[in-house]
Parts: sequence; structure tokens; C-alpha cells
Amino acid sequence: MVFFMDISEFTELSLAPVFSSLPRPVLMRVVHRPGRSWIRPHAHSWAQFMCCSHGVISVSTANGSYVLSPDMGLWIPPQVEHSVQMVQQICQESLYVGGELGVRLSAGGGVVSMTPLVRELIREAARLPVEYDESGEEGRLIAVLLDQLAKLPARNVQLPFPRDSRLQKICHALIDDPAGDLPLTWWADHAGASTRTLTRLFEAETGMGFRAWRQRLRLQRAMLLLGDGHPVSAVATEVGYRSASAFIVAFRQCFGFAPGGVTSRAG
Repeated sequence: MVFFMDISEFTELSLAPVFSSLPRPVLMRVVHRPGRSWIRPHAHSWAQFMCCSHGVISVSTANGSYVLSPDMGLWIPPQVEHSVQMVQQICQESLYVGGELGVRLSAGGGVVSMTPLVRELIREAARLPVEYDESGEEGRLIAVLLDQLAKLPARNVQLPFPRDSRLQKICHALIDDPAGDLPLTWWADHAGASTRTLTRLFEAETGMGFRAWRQRLRLQRAMLLLGDGHPVSAVATEVGYRSASAFIVAFRQCFGFAPGGVTSRAG
């Protein structure tokens, strides 16, 4: 697991009570979590759809990391170990979906774009009892919510992690120093591999080139810092951009909104 901020400064939160099975096909949980907190790596026997109505969440798995603002949701397939990190107080909303339906909806995992309709349906679902009436109005609400969740468009904002040990060392070093600007040729010498080999491995294992991967890393770290209340200009410098204007352009291209909008979306 990779953490973008030093968790020694964070408070570890207890995991939710573990069910041997879901009491209904869908279990809805809404939890207010404090800032500077984290949840250790864990997995569920069912799929999880995670979003937040307030705040910014960082989620890490063995395959990649995700930083979610309130206009994003994340599917986590069954048995996929994940950890969660909060830099500010958040309101986390989770739907646990069991059986083949959960497997199908969460296939491959990944981030999706939220819609106003899904947001409202989640708010209504959060008011239902745990053992809601599956055959009545409550069950129909859940069915509509699941139908709408299945239609949410994918959003390419995740940071994929490589499996190759040489790339992992490079990526961990970049995570420790996102503002670092050493070229791939330097890392190739440091890793004992050719630049061509590392270029090929980055593309094959992450679907991204070295520069694109480093930029995505910087922008994910920036999202957390912005959510923590840091000013845009300071964040741009901290994650390695030479000008705030270049940072704003890159951030908007990745996330679809300006960095100044993080706190308004998290509010």
C-alpha cells in the first residue's frame, strides 16, 4: 500500500463491524470521519461503492491509488485489499453490494463520475433501515439506484502501480518527492536498466509513460493538499510545477475542474 502523506501523523480508525453476510443485497453506510485519520488495509467479501458528500478521500490498493472529490465514486471489487486516508473531515458514503451483482457492477474497479440523480438516490437510500423491505417501495428505490450506478461513466484519474520491482522502487521514490525532476535516464542508471527498457515497462504495466505517471502522481498529491486547505500557488510549487498557471491547466485537464474548486466541492 502507498500513502501520499505520512500516516504516523494520522489517527488510525477502527474498522466497521464485520458481517458474515449482508442482511440485504445492498447495505448502505454513512460515516463522518475526522481529518488526519486513516483506515488500515482490509478487504470485504462483497463489492463496495465509495463516495463522499464532503471532503477528499485517498484510497490505495495493490494495483493503484485514487483520490476522490465529491463528484467521483469508486468501485472496489470483492476481496480487493484497500486502505483509506482522510486529510480533512469527510462524510463517507458506502454501498456494499453482495453476490454476482456486486461482482458485475465492480468488475475491474475504478473511478466513475457521479450524477445529481445518483447523489440524491444515495441520500434517500441512506435513510432506509438496514433490513429494508425488498419487495416494497424501499426495494424499488435500491433497484433504481443500482441501475443508475451501472450507467455512471468511467473516469480516468487513477494512478496505476507497476509490478516490476525496479519500477516500484522508482515510483516509491517519486511518491516521497513528487517535486523531483530527475529524468528517466537518471532513473535508468540508478535502476541498472536501459531507458528503453524502463519506457517499455512503464507503458506495459501502467498504461502510461514515465512523465504522464509522474504528472498524475503530482496531481493526486495536489488534490489532497488542496483539500487540506493549502493555497493553489503553494501546492503548485510543492508538487513540482514552475508556475501556478501551468499547474491549473494540468489539474483541470485531469480532473475536469480548476484546483480552486476542490474546497467548494468538498464543502
